[in-house]
Amino acid sequence: MSHGDHKGRLTVVKFLELGFAIACLTLHFYSFNDRDIVTSFLATGTFTGFIIVVVGVFAGVLMRAPIHKRIDIFFSVLGCALFVTSGVFIIESWEYTFRTRTRDLALIKAALSIVNGVMFGFDAIFTFRDK
Repeated sequence: MSHGDHKGRLTVVKFLELGFAIACLTLHFYSFNDRDIVTSFLATGTFTGFIIVVVGVFAGVLMRAPIHKRIDIFFSVLGCALFVTSGVFIIESWEYTFRTRTRDLALIKAALSIVNGVMFGFDAIFTFRDK
């Protein structure tokens, strides 16, 4: 894989991570009643924090000051853990409630959060494997 291919993959993956984080935060706004304050704080911090982190990575790339590989792996592993944990906690909060529009949005948010966590995990693995 050439250096240019790596940059293209990085940009696409980071763009998808950003898109999923924004979708999660938007759905979080419309399904905020997670019935558990820890879940609400974890999800809010994860979704908002990683929007800021990924926008920062894009800003670094645009200014030709790309993030160091170790820091990128750190944020990717952290994103994987936090998005998956947020998704699992959200599912646990809504699992046994009556079916409502809010519940449906919360479960979609949880699924997107877990998918984004998996994307962050693959991002970490592929960043680690890039020489």
